[in-house]
Amino acid sequence: MSATVQGETATLTDQFLEFYQTYCRDEIGELAQRYPREQRSLYIEADDLYRYDRGLLEDWQSDPEQLREYAEEALRLFDLPADVELANAHVRLTDTEDALETRSIPDLNPADDIGDYVAVRGQLSKVTGTAPRLVEAAYECQRCGTPTYIPQGRNQVQEPHECAGCERQGPWGLNVDESEFVDQRKVQLVELPGERPDVEGESIPVFVEDDLCDYGGENGLPDRSGEQAVILGKLRVNESDLTGRNADPETTTWIDAHAIAFESDDYDDVDVDAHREAFETLAEQDDCVDQLADSIAPQILADEELDIVFEASVAWLFNAYRIDNELGSYRGDLHFGLIGDPGRGKSTILSRLNEIAPKSEFRSGTGLSKIGLTAAAVQEEFAGTTEWTLSPGILPRANGGHCIIDEVDDVVDEKTKSMHDALEGDQMVKVDKAGITADLPTRTALLASGNPVHGRFDRMEPMADQIDLDDALIDRMDVLLAVQDIPDPETDAKLADHVLDTWDDASRQELENRGVDIDVPEETAIDPPVAKETFRAMLVYAREHVFPTLTPEAKEMLKESYIDVRSLNDGANDPVPATPRRLEAGIRLSVGFARAELSETVDARHVERAIRITKNVVGLAYDPETGKFDAERTGKGTPQSQKQRIQRLKEIINEQCTPGEAARRYEVLDAAEESGMDRSTAADELDKLDREGEVYHPDGEGSLRWS
Repeated sequence: MSATVQGETATLTDQFLEFYQTYCRDEIGELAQRYPREQRSLYIEADDLYRYDRGLLEDWQSDPEQLREYAEEALRLFDLPADVELANAHVRLTDTEDALETRSIPDLNPADDIGDYVAVRGQLSKVTGTAPRLVEAAYECQRCGTPTYIPQGRNQVQEPHECAGCERQGPWGLNVDESEFVDQRKVQLVELPGERPDVEGESIPVFVEDDLCDYGGENGLPDRSGEQAVILGKLRVNESDLTGRNADPETTTWIDAHAIAFESDDYDDVDVDAHREAFETLAEQDDCVDQLADSIAPQILADEELDIVFEASVAWLFNAYRIDNELGSYRGDLHFGLIGDPGRGKSTILSRLNEIAPKSEFRSGTGLSKIGLTAAAVQEEFAGTTEWTLSPGILPRANGGHCIIDEVDDVVDEKTKSMHDALEGDQMVKVDKAGITADLPTRTALLASGNPVHGRFDRMEPMADQIDLDDALIDRMDVLLAVQDIPDPETDAKLADHVLDTWDDASRQELENRGVDIDVPEETAIDPPVAKETFRAMLVYAREHVFPTLTPEAKEMLKESYIDVRSLNDGANDPVPATPRRLEAGIRLSVGFARAELSETVDARHVERAIRITKNVVGLAYDPETGKFDAERTGKGTPQSQKQRIQRLKEIINEQCTPGEAARRYEVLDAAEESGMDRSTAADELDKLDREGEVYHPDGEGSLRWS
């Protein structure tokens, strides 16, 4: 070995003893008090070992198992009270100070790294339940009863070759009581979202044992599923591939984990101080929020509808803050629903928001269906065997940040009812299946976007009928906006000029980058007022330092606005225009705008912006059939106008039915049209009642009776 030896008689064990005396005395004392029920491992920092003896750290990296044995022997010899014994305690080399080279999965070089101690960063994608693994098998010779103890590998069970008593080759019986087992979990480590070339990215199996199975949370590793971490351990090969009748010289690799260091989060990667002067200057300007809104997607020419979308997006990015104390718990994350006609730039906006948000998960269509929304315990082949694994969905992966889902209507199904708990209250996904128990936090701000189910948005129809989402999920959206593509010569001319100018600017820049001598304008049509890095730094700073409180004036304005909305309808039997959820949404929006200005208080101007957003949401609740505002048009339940249509159709069907003959569909539609109902609307309503089993066809298609 290359380790520096201090004195001719010094050993590696002596070096570790000296290292413990210098760097780990308090930690060993704490371990001695907690061993073995509460703690079974001593964690030593790679940075401390490097400062003590660089060669000792290098030896650990090249021969981790041998060095770990020396370290654990030194721990047993450490001077402790007579009644304390750390006979089976582990020593785990961790690295929370970034002393070791941390690599992504594709950066591993298996041929060179096999057997080495590696530090690999990634996301915990799948976690199995805990299962016992045979470590040392106690075999008894069935002829003479002589016991033989055989250490076991991870992939194959190894029997004795010959009995030490009778020198016969078996048969053998396994004495389970005398054998040694250890708890084991399997974990799949995948590339971090920002480092993946595609949706899934590369992955590598990880094996964790003993107390490491319970590391990280009340339920152990399953509680940290979906989080970013650095796995430290020995890179191994699957030896079972290389032996036996079907041996193959090509094999796979996995990591035998010795330690796990959970990374704080993506917010630490943002250099706040470098941009602090810029964003503090911005916050002092009266149009701070407008500049931020104009910087989200400057390549899109915003009209009145998109201006509201961009303004709401600023509040969504900054969010309110969570409140958890003895006086109550309140969600701070803003949930944002966006529906609109194709070609309105929704996907571009979402992509830009994903770039701006310091921590975010962004999925679309089939990319989302592969990982799911919440979490699932699924049985599948993993690391060579069929296992139950916990797979976190996009919401747990986005915990502590922002979650963006495009084309959400393509992937939402019956399973999404579990999203409700993930978006409200404690914002937690609970899993308890196949021996896997986990509580996965989902404290994330959701932005879900989709296209209308009928191709284009129709303000005459309830929102819930135009996007294929669960009513209760829609009801949890603080902001619900719709954008339409309506031809207008003046607007279309401005849009065409903007697209042509941005294309021209970008093409000129491209030609200059290729070495062509061409004029490139100093200011282009797509230069954002606020640079992306300044925007990101401002978000991080506000998240950590800005917690505005409501002023009396702000509270009064929010109260008056809520009462005004509730008073839009004046009849006692009129539908309810808005629920208390709308008031809570107004609070979160106001706080988000205050944080965007780095304000210590929520003032009147912040509430005014929130009210402007809220009016657009409430506007979607306007029912042109009744001339009333109905909250159920944009959320949970059936709008009053629809209830009236259904009741009238029921009356018509019952009027036309006789004991011997059912009503005819075309006659029902004729009667509905004569009563003032739109024929196509009535037909759609009958189809919906048919799907829900409210009507049936006793005499075949075309006949109708009420169920």
